[in-house]
Amino acid sequence: MISVNPAALAPQTATYVGKITVVASGAAVTVKSQTITVNLTVNSSTPTITSVWPSILPVNGAAQTITIYGTNFYSATVAKVTGAATALATTPFKDSSTFLQAVIPATMLTAPTTLRVLVSNPAPGGDSLATVDVVVANAAVIGAVVNAASYATGTVTAPDISMVSPGELVTIFGSNLGPATPAPMSITTGGFVDTTSTSGVSVTVDSRPAPLIYVSENQISIQIPYEAVIGPSNVIAVTNGSNPPITATVTVAATAPGLFTADGSGTGQAAALNYSATTKLYTLNSSTNLAKIGDTVILYLTGEGVFDSAPLLGGSSDTGFVIPPGLASTPQVNPLPTVMIGGVDASAGVAYAGPIVGSIIGVLQINVVVPVGSTTGTQVPVSVSIGGSQTQANITLAIHP
Repeated sequence: MISVNPAALAPQTATYVGKITVVASGAAVTVKSQTITVNLTVNSSTPTITSVWPSILPVNGAAQTITIYGTNFYSATVAKVTGAATALATTPFKDSSTFLQAVIPATMLTAPTTLRVLVSNPAPGGDSLATVDVVVANAAVIGAVVNAASYATGTVTAPDISMVSPGELVTIFGSNLGPATPAPMSITTGGFVDTTSTSGVSVTVDSRPAPLIYVSENQISIQIPYEAVIGPSNVIAVTNGSNPPITATVTVAATAPGLFTADGSGTGQAAALNYSATTKLYTLNSSTNLAKIGDTVILYLTGEGVFDSAPLLGGSSDTGFVIPPGLASTPQVNPLPTVMIGGVDASAGVAYAGPIVGSIIGVLQINVVVPVGSTTGTQVPVSVSIGGSQTQANITLAIHP
């Protein structure tokens, strides 16, 4: 009996041709050997398909190469899209029966759709029983994560793209992050900021739901959960409806303060109010409405970190809490921030550094007296330091001589 080991014989439509030589022995044998030609057909098995990468391709993109994973692939295996008239251009990998590559032509990428990909072997193997979906869509991308006041990313080590702090308001810029129609912040009946928009967008940081301040197609503003763990490589994940989440990593620091500015650019004139002890009036600080030495100015920032004395932050449910009117007391930063105005340390004049009533915790209000000796003019530098971290450069106040 003769057996054949097919392990080294790949399936193919042509037959393998071999020879068997039988050799006889003994003095009485006239013909010592006989050669027999053997034709052997190695049929293919039914292939399987388990996954495809990438599974999302861009609308109106150029031809895209995908990698297909499965079993029972060989040189004659081809990939197909159900309903298409021809197979995809397929490249098997030598000595691999578990993955191959195929090209999705640009003609299949002209509009949002779902392509159902299968693999096929010549008969009797046939088509895979299952298909895997490849979605043609405008792929979502996270381009940047910045402080919502300063637009700064901070100093981080790759692959982290930003430095943030617990409670900080941050803005995520990118493409196809959310709905075409923007969705503003919504408040629950308990006074918390919602963590899922009406359009189905949600964001997590360090696997913790983030309160949503604003959601749109190319921009999402969130609050970093107070429970985010301090350290590098914290994952921000954006989920838009049924689409797969997209992620980026950030460093969570104890503090990462940024001052809000009048024009929202993150630089120049601070978003600040003047308070006159004489008139008892609040007015907007500007080049035409200067504060005086000895007056109080009110600054606004985010990224101050966790309040040391914060009865309103008793647990994860308190992330995104809005300070209600009529509250007897509010938590303050402890120790109080260091404030520099016009080259002079104004820290002794800080009367309050805490949340704004009616606003979400995480926006810090600082009431500080303009110190004697400060430089004057319409572009007097101001900075705030909290926990060793300083606000962005080039922020100014208008101070009258």
